Amino acid sequence: MAKEPAETAELERLRARAAALEAQLASLAGKNTPPADDASAVLMGHLDSLNGPGMYTAMEKRLLGEEKGHQELLQFFIACDQEHEKILTLTHDSRLVFAMLRLVALYPGETAALCAYMIRNTREQTGSFVRREIYNFLPVFLNYHRGKYPELRQLLKEDIVFQLQKGGDYLYKLMLAMRDLQFKPPVDSMRPILYSEEKRSLHGAVLSHLAGRGDEGLQAILKFVEEGGDGLQQSVSQALKHIVDLDAAGRKGLALRFVEHQEPAIRKAATFYYFGHPREPADFERALGYLNSEVTVAQQTLIIGKLKRNSPAIYQQLIQESGKVRAEKAKAILEKAAARAKKEAGDDG
Repeated sequence: MAKEPAETAELERLRARAAALEAQLASLAGKNTPPADDASAVLMGHLDSLNGPGMYTAMEKRLLGEEKGHQELLQFFIACDQEHEKILTLTHDSRLVFAMLRLVALYPGETAALCAYMIRNTREQTGSFVRREIYNFLPVFLNYHRGKYPELRQLLKEDIVFQLQKGGDYLYKLMLAMRDLQFKPPVDSMRPILYSEEKRSLHGAVLSHLAGRGDEGLQAILKFVEEGGDGLQQSVSQALKHIVDLDAAGRKGLALRFVEHQEPAIRKAATFYYFGHPREPADFERALGYLNSEVTVAQQTLIIGKLKRNSPAIYQQLIQESGKVRAEKAKAILEKAAARAKKEAGDDG
């Protein structure tokens, strides 16, 4: 039985509508599905499947792809950084690490170019794992290829200064790089760290570095103590220890500036470290004054132990004149030592 013209027309309209919907769905699917050569998808797929050969091939293409390839690799590394477990897998799984090391060995020049690109384009991501990995790898790479890639070496030095001025994220890595490159950045580049309360945990490392930088480092430490002004602050106390140690190592007279300082807290802290080194009997009154000042029982005990080891003449005089010691704990320690010495002398007799 033949269909009515109206029915046939309706059927054709439905078919056309279905075809249009299918085309629209196909278009949407195409927009939401990454192309087969999408760099991040390809590289991430090899990472997730721990496919070393695949990772090698995909990275090789980007490594040799100049700036566009470098951009794709950096985007991949940043994506891994955002999912921390992924960058740990990338940098620790032997199958993936071997693939990357093979590329480094076969294409050192291209690797150097990629590193330069990454340094320039991650400067503001100071706390990222990508930055950490740059500092893990690049000093070793440059030392292996010593004499080559001077522009990259200089770029890394400039980046070290930049990172110090930004606050020293991954300071330990920066200092290892400074050591490996035999690079001494300007002392002033460390001031933003040293004068930041938020970076107090890094002050000890900075002060140790400055103590090994000769006169310019010493001047920076001296200025920090004078401007800090509070001997009770741990960082100032650490700085005073370096000053006293430098005095004992040959900068004679340097420590006296602080053991006679007008600020009591600085004077006490400097004196505590002062007796960490051998001293002459002429310093007896200084030792006695420290024990009779407002210091803790623990500090009294420690200073007596230091004197016993390093300055036995002062220690013996304190025992003999323990009546001059007003601090009860210190006096008790000295009197006990005197009684023990007297007993031993009697036994010998």
